Amino acid sequence: MISIYKEQSTVYIVAQHKLDAKDYETLNLELTDHIKTHPQVYWYIEMENFEGWTAEAHWKGIELNLPNEKHLKRVALVGSVKWQEQFTEVLLPFSEAHIKFYKTEEKDDAKEWIK
Repeated sequence: MISIYKEQSTVYIVAQHKLDAKDYETLNLELTDHIKTHPQVYWYIEMENFEGWTAEAHWKGIELNLPNEKHLKRVALVGSVKWQEQFTEVLLPFSEAHIKFYKTEEKDDAKEWIK
């Protein structure tokens, strides 16, 4: 399950438990909309009680197809170290974005950095 909140040019996402194909569809739509309306986009991703992806989402292929990914400037990833590598694989197409990792207890620092 994901929760999405937008504030100006920043998209805040909290990923909880297992993400499914519907979560990825929602995420793609929300990020695409935000990228189309903002010249610079900042993305905060927090993993809370995160358990990974459902088999359906994994077999479908975890990918983001976003327009103008050059508009994505910073990505703050907050959560367990064990998920950082897998999220990095999802985010690699956005190689121009600066991706920074934070431990759960550092989420206030991540929110400050993403601004």
